[in-house]
Amino acid sequence: MIELGINNLAGNGDGVGRWEGMAVFVPGTLPGETVKARIIKVKKSFAIGELEEVLYPAQARIDPECRDFETCGGCQLQHLDYESQLKHKRQNVKETLSRIGKVTDIPIHRVIGMENPWNYRNKVHFQLAGERGNILLGFFAPGSHRLVSAAGSCRLVNKSLNEVAGILQELINKHRVAPYHWGKRRGLLRNVMLRIGEAAGEIMVVFATVPGKWPEAEDLAKDLISLHPRIVSVVRNINTGPRKVVLGNKNRVLMGREYITDKLGGLTFRLSANSFYQVNLTQAQRLYDVAGDYVGLTGGETVVDAYSGTGTIALYLAGSAGRVIGLESVPEAVADARENAKSNGINNAEFRAGAVENLLPNLLQEGLSPDVVVLDPPRAGCEEKVLEAIVGMQIPRVVYVSCNPATLARDLGRLQMRGYGIREVQPVDMFPWTGHVECVALIERG
Repeated sequence: MIELGINNLAGNGDGVGRWEGMAVFVPGTLPGETVKARIIKVKKSFAIGELEEVLYPAQARIDPECRDFETCGGCQLQHLDYESQLKHKRQNVKETLSRIGKVTDIPIHRVIGMENPWNYRNKVHFQLAGERGNILLGFFAPGSHRLVSAAGSCRLVNKSLNEVAGILQELINKHRVAPYHWGKRRGLLRNVMLRIGEAAGEIMVVFATVPGKWPEAEDLAKDLISLHPRIVSVVRNINTGPRKVVLGNKNRVLMGREYITDKLGGLTFRLSANSFYQVNLTQAQRLYDVAGDYVGLTGGETVVDAYSGTGTIALYLAGSAGRVIGLESVPEAVADARENAKSNGINNAEFRAGAVENLLPNLLQEGLSPDVVVLDPPRAGCEEKVLEAIVGMQIPRVVYVSCNPATLARDLGRLQMRGYGIREVQPVDMFPWTGHVECVALIERG
């Protein structure tokens, strides 16, 4: 047990202090506080502590809205007032770009926040566990398989999805669906994904299961649809991957449609179970507005949207471009993107299926010379081959949309070393009350 002064916040939201020259990370603490912490893990260059008591609280500390904040782990910053969160996230982006990418002396704008930063998630994955004869929906506490019950109560999840979660928990118990036990490696139901198209309120329920017979599946699906009028799609997903892989590649519709629809930027989008789509629609609109400004189209340009998902950014830009080419590795998302282009009457956008690191160099071999490339990769960032292709094609402008400041910094550093200048970065708070922040970076050649 130590008494520790907290002087910084890490990118994940943990407070950081120093004890005998070693950095100590303590979740739930804030800069300016003095705390009692129990050291629970010691590594070569840092230690991890568990908060025991706040001796002197920071002025920015507030009472968390959620009763499970300290155990759930889904939120990291509910004890920090919202305006201070935005300041912390901007500082985190600035320090990360400087430390990892050696990107300095560029404008990093104030984080674009939300007026009402609650119940914003239009998609949620619930884990399951049995407790005293009942099956509960919730989230696993960090680094464990211990379930924190959250059916119907998560303050980040859309209110209609919270309603469905409560109904779903009752039906899973009624139909005695066996949750998958990760220690014993047996059971059927691995997790449940809920997704809503906010424009029309359409809801999709996806049961991610192991392979095998499930004779009660359709009866459960019928009960679900009868109890909640907005559920228009119930899907069984077969998943044989590790726990971190939440959905497999095989889907079977149990009831209703295989997709739901939503609207963003005046366009209608079709979303299937595996489709990527921004989970915070209000902030996604702001994010795409920034990306559109950075792209700077005048009407005749060729644009490549790398990691295009269901085509949201590509179709958003198509009205101001001459030609848009979307590249995406998930075949279902490519099918959705093509259907989205068709349903919105957009004829100057095409979508190709495959790994971006293979497809982008192929464009160079075809003799295509894009005016702008938009990058919106997963958290791992871009493959080296993607950046090499951008440099080889001498693309004059790149707009990088990132959900991970660390990999953004790495990739910006790589481009900077190859003759590209980082002009400015606009952070957007896509995930209030968590340590995550989205960024849009404007990059120009020469």
